[in-house]
Amino acid sequence: AICGGEIHKNEGQIQSPNYPDDYRPMKECVWKITVSENYNVGLTFQAFEIERHDNCAYDYLEIRDGTNENSPLIGHFCGYDKPEDIRSTSNTLWMKFVSDGTVNKAGFAANFFKEEDECAKPDNGGCEQRCVNTLGSYQCACDPGYELGPDKKSCEAACGGLLTKLNGTVTTPGWPKEYPPNKNCVWQVVAPTQYRISMKFEFFELEGNEVCKYDYVEIRSGLSSDSKLHGKFCGTEVPEVITSQYNNMRIEFRSDNTVSKKGFKA
Repeated sequence: AICGGEIHKNEGQIQSPNYPDDYRPMKECVWKITVSENYNVGLTFQAFEIERHDNCAYDYLEIRDGTNENSPLIGHFCGYDKPEDIRSTSNTLWMKFVSDGTVNKAGFAANFFKEEDECAKPDNGGCEQRCVNTLGSYQCACDPGYELGPDKKSCEAACGGLLTKLNGTVTTPGWPKEYPPNKNCVWQVVAPTQYRISMKFEFFELEGNEVCKYDYVEIRSGLSSDSKLHGKFCGTEVPEVITSQYNNMRIEFRSDNTVSKKGFKA
């Protein structure tokens, strides 16, 4: 079987000769893949089984970042572990498969495709804070203290967590601006065994109705959602000081998808 060649396509598959049957002995195949200008070549392996050797001295697949055998080496592969996904820095990728005169295995199959770095675009991939490029795609990420919003591109203040300091402040996400919609935050406050926890609100403004159906903060003694309830609060009336029964307290804030207010600081 003829193997290797120059490939000018934006996607396709490269296989060892005779795949999926065992490759033949004494083969040398060279592929040069070129995709459209201003793109990179992405390569992902579906199957990989080449005679194993510590230095890949017998049978191997060699991949280089460029157009020829002198381009920077990406890797020299053999054995049974699929190589990680590969990405060139230009629009070309060079591959060479070599088999010796003995032991033959099933070989390999790999898909190639044109790949772009969406994060290098002027709009940062549409991400508000950080953009992380992945092979064939990308995803947005946020700085510490923030989490991805529902659109997976914008970032909003993270909330909740475990608090073990002897004193501190809890605020609604985004404070002192209005809190975002559709948030559910749970803070678990834990003090040393012999202490109890007091919570005093300095500011309080949540969307309010009589039964606190929409936005609310709920405070319990204990860390679980069925611990002793001290109260469920909303509206603009500042709650009284609340003291826990024991050395821990659970604070849960929830906002619905409409009216947002400034929130609370305690």
